[in-house]
Amino acid sequence: MTLYAEIIIALPLDKTFIYTVPAPWTKKIKVGSRVLVPFNRRLLTGFVIRLHKKNPVSGIESKDIHQLQDENPIFSSSFLTFTRKLANYYFSPWGELLQASLPSSLTIKSRKRIYITESGLNAFRKAALTRDEKELLRSLQKNSYTEFYLKRKLQMKNFNSLTLRLERKGWILTQEDLPVRKKREKTAVPTRLTQLEIDFSLNDEAFVAAQQIAALFGKNAFAPCLLQAPAQQREAVYVYLIKRCLNMQRKVLFLVPEIALTSGIVDKLERKLGNSAALLHSRLSPRQKEEAWMRINTGDIDVVIGPRSALLAPIENLGLIIVDDEHDDSYYQKESPIYDARQGAWIRAEGEAAILVYGSASPSVETMFRARKQAYLFAIKARPLSWRLKLIDDHQEKILISGKILSAIRARLKKKEPVLIFCSRRGYAANLTCSRCHWIPRCHQCDRALTLHKQERNLVCHYCRYTIPFENTCQVCGSKVIQMKGVGIEVIHEELTRSFPECRIKVFDADKITSKAKQDKIITDYNQGAVDLLLGTQILAHRRELAPAALVVIFFPENSLFLPDYQASQKTFHYINQMIGFLYPGEGSELYVQTALPQHYSIHSAAGADYQAFYDEEIKYRRIMQYPPFSHMFEIIFQGENLRTLAEKTRKFLSLFPSKNEDVEVLGPAKAPISRIRGRNRLQIVLKADEKAALDRVLAEVLPQIRVKKSVYLYE
Repeated sequence: MTLYAEIIIALPLDKTFIYTVPAPWTKKIKVGSRVLVPFNRRLLTGFVIRLHKKNPVSGIESKDIHQLQDENPIFSSSFLTFTRKLANYYFSPWGELLQASLPSSLTIKSRKRIYITESGLNAFRKAALTRDEKELLRSLQKNSYTEFYLKRKLQMKNFNSLTLRLERKGWILTQEDLPVRKKREKTAVPTRLTQLEIDFSLNDEAFVAAQQIAALFGKNAFAPCLLQAPAQQREAVYVYLIKRCLNMQRKVLFLVPEIALTSGIVDKLERKLGNSAALLHSRLSPRQKEEAWMRINTGDIDVVIGPRSALLAPIENLGLIIVDDEHDDSYYQKESPIYDARQGAWIRAEGEAAILVYGSASPSVETMFRARKQAYLFAIKARPLSWRLKLIDDHQEKILISGKILSAIRARLKKKEPVLIFCSRRGYAANLTCSRCHWIPRCHQCDRALTLHKQERNLVCHYCRYTIPFENTCQVCGSKVIQMKGVGIEVIHEELTRSFPECRIKVFDADKITSKAKQDKIITDYNQGAVDLLLGTQILAHRRELAPAALVVIFFPENSLFLPDYQASQKTFHYINQMIGFLYPGEGSELYVQTALPQHYSIHSAAGADYQAFYDEEIKYRRIMQYPPFSHMFEIIFQGENLRTLAEKTRKFLSLFPSKNEDVEVLGPAKAPISRIRGRNRLQIVLKADEKAALDRVLAEVLPQIRVKKSVYLYE
């Protein structure tokens, strides 16, 4: 009897393919197994999602599966169901989601390798060749290379037609090669002896919240919770809940916004629980990631910790999912496959009948609104404000850094107390402008002004890394009066060095400190007192191991308020709130914020640690403008090199809308806020509706008919 397998392939396609199962594998193949299949002259990894006794596609001859890679399914039926729901929710390709859940070593695909033939060698020596033909044949003289490598090396626009022409002439030969996967021996994980700590961190209020949430375990049903509490109290509640979950023989998934936070959480859990936990994130080596993935897949691990990608870990029997710092935008993956791990955690917990705990001291407006409306908010009061706050109006200052801030820094340095300073903007100046003709140096591939990096004397695009030398002369009119706009971290560093020449100043900036080892060295030096003044961009705020300071200074947090984003105020509030977390929690600590908008509610309420004041103002604005949580919005970004073709696609998209569609408001098409990135034009259409179902119906009907690269983002 012939058996047919319905297979999803890791490609940006929303469709499955039918292949014939060869006779030797008909009894071995199962749903959830990996297979190697021929697809468009290549061999790609696919995933079996259904088996059929009859070919469901009549009249079309099916190709045979090339290789069965798993006799035991690598994906469970519950995991396939979860990923399918997540893919449908965000209109992401299901195959790409499944591929993203695997270590790269477990996804095999053939590579097209190009060889030069004897005829090609003779032609290179004797024939009259075009420049491109000669360049390609020269590259293949000593060795064969993959098509991908040659494309990247030679940068030829007509590469595909060139290789096709030379292959017809018999000068080159292309062959599909399968990489040989190394068999990894299962290594024993060393047992680390850990001194268990007695946990006294739960205060009375936190203990009550922990018990109320833990009581939900007995119902064996999905239950969402929002835990609004300071970090220390949240951590204590998490430990209590993890203990209860493990006692019930169920697994735990612990999501954090940044990779840098994972190792510290593992150490704390091992000290308090004595259970080993697995880290799963992109910075693990291929071997480390595969070993961790295998241990999770076989059920050897009870607690999995990681950033948003850990949502796709192959955990069975989940009883608890924790999403810490749920307000952080890092949970939203903006590259394909697109998904928001916060909503993904909801979908997964619902399918597993697990407890879902969102945690934050200042939750996102959307999460807080729903938690209050559906009565799943558990709040633990924070300590009253104990530091001295000074908001400085930048419009009233005659110098770059306020004299009040310089005096405060000087006083701390005399006491030999370290100081933390944050600036949100990279480089020296956001852009340059000719004061005569108003010319602005821009990236030739992106619709962005180039940022000045003064120390390297370069103008840099922070999207594609395009770089040109800095010349203090206008390239259009020759004027030498060039204005610098937008104060960056390099300016602050220059001014601090001038004001405190004897001070040990370090800059924590991704443009300067590129390796993790160097970043760790700066943090260690600061924590050990070898740095007097640490200046950093927002990436510094993600380093939780940073010792607190009695003086924290924040420069120009209003920069994010000028972004074309309905969440700009929320992002500004959380940015400031993140920096405040590094203030020493005691009397005498000081917070200085120098800003051009000191009375803006997001800045004023964040600096005063008043979440309720911010929430009250922001929810009014959202309600008036019908922004989430009072609506659902899809933003569709169409991308392509030819702007005219792209415009035609967006017009076709609108023309395909159902004729009667009063439920959906359409904004656009228009240029995206960043209208060009890496040479690709970007047009935007925004769809808004009260109910997501109305948007889903429209997009499910229209999106498959638009053949162009596009990204779909959901906000709700």
